[in-house]
Amino acid sequence: MPLPSPEESMSASERARHHPIRLIAISRWLVPLILSALGIGYVIWENLIIDGYALFSSQTLVGVALLGVIGPLLAFLTLTLAVRAERQRERQRQHLLALNRIGEAVNQSLELDQVLNRAIDQVLELMRLESGEVRLIENDKLVLQAARRVSDEFIAAERVIPLGQCACGKSAQTGALIAIHDLERHTPLAQTPCACAKFRAVLCVPVRTTDRVVGVIHVASHAPREFDHADRALLLALGHQIGVAIEKARLHAQLKALNQELESRVQERTRELAALEAEMARKADALQQVLVEERRIEEKTRARIAHDLHDGVQQLIIGALFETQAARDALADKPETTASRLVATQDLLRRIETEMRSAIYSLRPVTLDAHGLVPALREYAESFAARAGVACHVSVEGAPRRFSPDAEVAVFRIVQEALNNVETHAHARQAQIHFLWGVRDLQTDIVDDGSGFDFAQVTHQARTQLGLIGMQERAASVGGTLTITSRPNEGTRVSCRVPVN
Repeated sequence: MPLPSPEESMSASERARHHPIRLIAISRWLVPLILSALGIGYVIWENLIIDGYALFSSQTLVGVALLGVIGPLLAFLTLTLAVRAERQRERQRQHLLALNRIGEAVNQSLELDQVLNRAIDQVLELMRLESGEVRLIENDKLVLQAARRVSDEFIAAERVIPLGQCACGKSAQTGALIAIHDLERHTPLAQTPCACAKFRAVLCVPVRTTDRVVGVIHVASHAPREFDHADRALLLALGHQIGVAIEKARLHAQLKALNQELESRVQERTRELAALEAEMARKADALQQVLVEERRIEEKTRARIAHDLHDGVQQLIIGALFETQAARDALADKPETTASRLVATQDLLRRIETEMRSAIYSLRPVTLDAHGLVPALREYAESFAARAGVACHVSVEGAPRRFSPDAEVAVFRIVQEALNNVETHAHARQAQIHFLWGVRDLQTDIVDDGSGFDFAQVTHQARTQLGLIGMQERAASVGGTLTITSRPNEGTRVSCRVPVN
């Protein structure tokens, strides 16, 4: 059975457009009859009435044959050929519309399952067939991907078919369309699953891309059916069109899988980086705690040594001074040389005591533990001014108070390091230490009128950079911040802010 005629498949709106085809079809009968009647009437009038020829004369018979029979017959044949040509053109147009419709249907999605299901539905609708399935080639076998109106037994028996087996396998292997009009008359395939499922007409269309066959569309009917040349050409074009859509869907699936794999790898790497970052943060916190503990131990050691020197060595030196003074008084009547030596010894002991005090103060100012940060730095500023020859003033804004011993030590050491830099590098005439006591924090500013420096350049010098980093780390170890502002020939400001809760 061929494809339905254009008149059968078109809608009411389309029938109005194709009225000339019906008019020509009617005219192929009407026009020859009219021509025959007119021709015979003309022969009778001309030969019998006007010229007086006999009814069966040669002139009359030739005229009837030419004008009444041959002429109308030629007109009938011409109009019949015109109708057939017009119907063939209309059928080709319908085929193109069907190709466009199926192309739009299968290209609406890039998901392989949707493409296959739409393809089989469109082919069954176009061919007016009952059952069908789509198979794709995987590992040299045809694997069932989509099916319509076939039994479970048929699906179980035909789920996987080797290439070359049965009609589908041969079509996929050779790339040729296989059409069987009636399986009952086709002996080699009489025992196939299609025949067992009572299918009579079977059509296998290879699904191909530009360079290879990727599968087969298999459709069938329970009644015999003829597939003409136009049907075959249309189905081969559909197979190629559907093959391109399937290839696009496969490429999309592969791209989607690659994207998912890439996303999975990115997520995995992100988790690894997050874990590494967390581990680094943990180690950084641990290192920070080690540094804090190291400074705490260092300060405890300094304090212990300072107290030992203060309670031990210093008392012995003072005792030695008293003893030499007593010896000097007792030896007043001795020679003058003895007295001078005792005086020299006494001076030496005084120098030792002065140096010891300086060493004790450098290790740990006793004033810092006894009276707090501001008195300790006032005392240090005085010794700095005497030693460095740089006037150093201490000013206080707000109410001074005691706070964390670690924080007090950190601020003291920062000021000590800043003044050491003033003495070593700044060439300043004066320096200012200013305390601003807030409710929750203490801001300490050390300002000098020295030569200043280029901060970016100095941070590239290892020795100076370590000093600045040490000051910043001291502030950070007690939860504070440190900023340094300086310009060449404009002096330097070191600002430290620490919590004092």
